Amino acid sequence: MTFGQRVPATPRVAVVAGTPQLVRAARALGIGTVLVHDRARPAPTVAAEAGAAVAVDLADTDALHAALAPLHAAHPFGRVLSLTESGLLPAAAVAGRLGLPGNSLRTVDLLQDKRRMREVLNARGIGPVRTTAPRDAAGLAAFCSAAGGPVVLKPAAGTASQAVFEVAGPAEAEAVWRAFEAAGGTGPIAEEYLDGPEISVESFSYDGRHTVLAVTDKLTGPAFVETGHTLPSSLPAPVLNEVTALVVAFLDAVGLTEGPAHTEVKVTAKGPRILESHNRIGGDKIRELLRRAYGLDLVALTAGCPFGLLPPPGAPPAARRGAAIRFLTPPPGTVRGIALPDTGGTTAEIRLDVTVGDPVRPVRRSQDRAGYVIADGTDAADAARVCEALASRVRIETSG
Repeated sequence: MTFGQRVPATPRVAVVAGTPQLVRAARALGIGTVLVHDRARPAPTVAAEAGAAVAVDLADTDALHAALAPLHAAHPFGRVLSLTESGLLPAAAVAGRLGLPGNSLRTVDLLQDKRRMREVLNARGIGPVRTTAPRDAAGLAAFCSAAGGPVVLKPAAGTASQAVFEVAGPAEAEAVWRAFEAAGGTGPIAEEYLDGPEISVESFSYDGRHTVLAVTDKLTGPAFVETGHTLPSSLPAPVLNEVTALVVAFLDAVGLTEGPAHTEVKVTAKGPRILESHNRIGGDKIRELLRRAYGLDLVALTAGCPFGLLPPPGAPPAARRGAAIRFLTPPPGTVRGIALPDTGGTTAEIRLDVTVGDPVRPVRRSQDRAGYVIADGTDAADAARVCEALASRVRIETSG
């Protein structure tokens, strides 16, 4: 739909495995909602806010289609949407079955399969990266030798930095392979190690045109788990222009046509290289960072743009402020005491995901972090300063 085109009297969406924000944003725009949630779990509280709720096995496309087809026949959906990792593939699959516009199942599947994604990029010469799919530790060792340097082993469909390991050389391949399997890694792929700053790129697509909205500088700790984000990026303009060109070419290559995307990039000596991407808003509160720094509501755009209710971003926005988040990673052990600093005089918020008596595990995935501090400031450096000062004063005492 072209922006400004006449909107149906009551547009309606099916929201698959939906976040509360997406249901609420659609309702605020006058869009009817049907929430589809996993029948294996209790209905989320936001189900009461949707126009209707349906419980389905999200892994069963036939069951999902059977549940939504009669509702679509009675009052047609304009889109099937999702902003959660578990809902992206089911949403694309059933949208295709219903004949609705949106990102194709092929595109979403490419974004969730890092091996196939890399094959597409390498075949087109878009930021080529040496890669292989080792079947065992011996295959991993052979790739290390061929690469002539460190490599990264990760699951083809992994998220939240789970089961991602650096392999320094062939001698470490056996031990890393065992650790990968112990961490639940499946569908292994190995790629040459990409050295340089890591960033993430938030974009929004409309009618096949892509607008880069923001570039975020990323901090990572052991096991490649993010420990912080700051935006706007401090990288120089020529580098950011190169990143933008790469991301737009990448989104064209995978066939993304609409909605948000979160693309992770390494800025190497040979130029930027894609790490992975998702057709959703970035996690780690990046949605909130965008709101604080740019005044952007990506969830509302996701719901409203397909129906012409909101104009799509036509150009990269100018940052109003800076924004930052820092994650809390206390020493492993059992939480024995907590003390929080006063946030008065700042825009900061502190959230803890642990309480006294909870275990704190070594940080091997995003879920192992203990909480965060988020803040904005006059610019990115000011936001980072406020955030880090408060994070340094959070006391989470642990004992083994």
